Amino acid sequence: MAVETLIALLDERAAEFWDTVQGETARGHRYNTGRVTGRDGYDEGLRLYRLLRELQPETGVETGVCNGVSTAFVLLAMEDNRKGVLHSIDLPEIAGEEYEEGTFWDGKGGAVIPPGKEPGWMVPPGLRERWRLVLGRSQDELPPLLERVGEIDFFMHDSEHSYECMSFEFSAAWSALRDGGVLVADDVNVNAAWDEFTREVDRAPEALGPKLAMITK
Repeated sequence: MAVETLIALLDERAAEFWDTVQGETARGHRYNTGRVTGRDGYDEGLRLYRLLRELQPETGVETGVCNGVSTAFVLLAMEDNRKGVLHSIDLPEIAGEEYEEGTFWDGKGGAVIPPGKEPGWMVPPGLRERWRLVLGRSQDELPPLLERVGEIDFFMHDSEHSYECMSFEFSAAWSALRDGGVLVADDVNVNAAWDEFTREVDRAPEALGPKLAMITK
């Protein structure tokens, strides 16, 4: 699948999202796809695609899927590489559903999936062969996942952007990451976790977008 074809498909699915989802979360945030829409909004996805084409990972791990825009770009890179498996963890919030208090982090924004859909529903069927999805909190599911898959080549944080969760994920993933592997984080400027961690491991971050950055082990 060409990158342009993927973008066109994602545009179609984004239009479907906005046709079917209106309202706000119990926390008062307007529902959204979790990604900037429109062609300019795919810049970070394209950078992820190019990064993984160069890295050629065998094993990747991602936390936070939502509708699956970033996931789709990662999987397309793996498909074009003709190798690699992406393991994802997601705790989905479905538009219109009620949840017990404390299910989601108080600081969570309005990223949701439409009723009747599953996390990553925007990912084209032809890219799903290399994808393994686990449902649950990363704090619970990441340690056993890393134990199962062993050494990893790529990790991306895009789940709960609390200081505690980000610090936990960075530490756990770094321990599992091979030398030369890449750790990517979204929303790096929401708290001090990213800056503290990169100083701790003595790595200078490289920007992949306004809020997306990476370091290499």
